[in-house]
Amino acid sequence: MDWADPAFPASLVDVAEPELPRGDWGRVEVTMGGICGSDLHLFAHNTGPSPTLVGVAAIPFLVGHEIAGRVIEAGPDFPLAVGTRVAVDPCLPCAPRAIDPPCENCAKGWTSCCLNLDSQVFTPGRSLGFTWGLGGGWAEQLVAHSSMVHTIPDGVPDAATSLHEPLSICAHALVRHPPRDGEPVLVVGAGTIGLAALAAMRGLYPASELTVLARYRHQADAARACGADAVVISAEDGSHWDALAERAGARLAGFKPDVMLMSGFPYVIEAVGSPGAITDALRSAAHHGTVLLLGAAGISRVDLTPIWYKEVALVGSVDHQTDAGGGPGVAGGAGRHSIDRALDILAAGLLPHDVVVTHTFPLDGLREAVQCALDKQKGAIKVAFRPRS
Repeated sequence: MDWADPAFPASLVDVAEPELPRGDWGRVEVTMGGICGSDLHLFAHNTGPSPTLVGVAAIPFLVGHEIAGRVIEAGPDFPLAVGTRVAVDPCLPCAPRAIDPPCENCAKGWTSCCLNLDSQVFTPGRSLGFTWGLGGGWAEQLVAHSSMVHTIPDGVPDAATSLHEPLSICAHALVRHPPRDGEPVLVVGAGTIGLAALAAMRGLYPASELTVLARYRHQADAARACGADAVVISAEDGSHWDALAERAGARLAGFKPDVMLMSGFPYVIEAVGSPGAITDALRSAAHHGTVLLLGAAGISRVDLTPIWYKEVALVGSVDHQTDAGGGPGVAGGAGRHSIDRALDILAAGLLPHDVVVTHTFPLDGLREAVQCALDKQKGAIKVAFRPRS
């Protein structure tokens, strides 16, 4: 089938089944394929363009990088048996591309920052979901290298499995840039990444008190269900700043709606990527505080004043990898891959799928699924495909 439409830049098409590239690859039948906020950038733009990333995706590409499934074919050197449930790391650094010796970053273990993601060696795109010839999460199947698959624990139901990807994003970021033990944390945004950040904090650094700034009431309810200590709903008139100041034990500087906290939160997680959310995160941070940028922001207009005025550190993170550190919670432990940490968090019930996964669709519901994911006012948080339904 082909539903090509200039106003809707995605089509449902029949493609050939991908071949196993080498003996250390396996074939995975997709059971859950999530719709990520970055996927929605194809259809709507709220985080600004990222022109420097032109070339990291092959156009056209097979969409979907939040992937869980079941092994249905194993090459002779693939370590998992047919029938094994797997979470798939979508990234294609040096090892899946068979680049030897690996790049400088992969040699250091920094696979999330592989220097060959845009090399077009073996496949033109940076990852599953942004390339072609290997399948993807919005498909019935894909092929994956042995380094890309992680066994899903029995305690994680199928309905929760694609949540490993946004959770892993948050776990990798937090372990790389951890909050100080027990310090209060503000999460700006209560969509999928915000809720995943909340759960990752509970699974890695459970001593911290967590405040969430949400835009919609259904997101606020979800944040409470995911363990937030307090939830503040943002308001156009800036009245939410009074509640944030009270939570942080701070005072306000400036005039509403353009105010910032004097003192503020020592650690802030920005989980949206929009100009307004980034500005709110920076204005909420304490002097010498940290703002962790998890929203996929591009070129946008934000207030950078707090960075220099309050000497705030703005730090970034991307994708998944094995990290040397690890917090004291159930997903802690040194030298673990962020996807394995994410699966621990799911197994512990810290990101309840019945709260977060609000809608599922078959693949032939492509348009309806995307429209549902874009319309946050109707209660959508995580929308996912069940390709075999």
